Amino acid sequence: MIAPAIHFKDNCLQAIEFYEKVFDVSDKQIFFRSEAPDNLGISKSEKTKNLVMHSCINICGNYINMSDTLGEVISGNQVILNVYMSSDEDVINAYQKLKEGGEIIVKAGPQIFSPMYASVKDRFGVQWQIMS
Repeated sequence: MIAPAIHFKDNCLQAIEFYEKVFDVSDKQIFFRSEAPDNLGISKSEKTKNLVMHSCINICGNYINMSDTLGEVISGNQVILNVYMSSDEDVINAYQKLKEGGEIIVKAGPQIFSPMYASVKDRFGVQWQIMS
């Protein structure tokens, strides 16, 4: 199994909450920096203690890891995720939500490889390719 990881710059928790509204999310686990054992040397300053150290959510049967990083994040290059959905209607529904505050890469519509496909960079800078 391969679980992609997405790194965010101080807004991982908001991204998780957003994706819960877009997709069928289950098995959510979130661990904050403040919860890290003291012997690991993980920064728990006032600025960093409420950042997500590690999270794992299941989106449509696939595990995705997400965390806040103290390093540089260039919006849009963290990872591109392909999500295979059960119906065209599910694709359209996710597309409508993802494009709010985001950027449409490819408008929702039929493609040679899928009856319904769309590509969107969401408001967190993550690019999604959703298809039925």
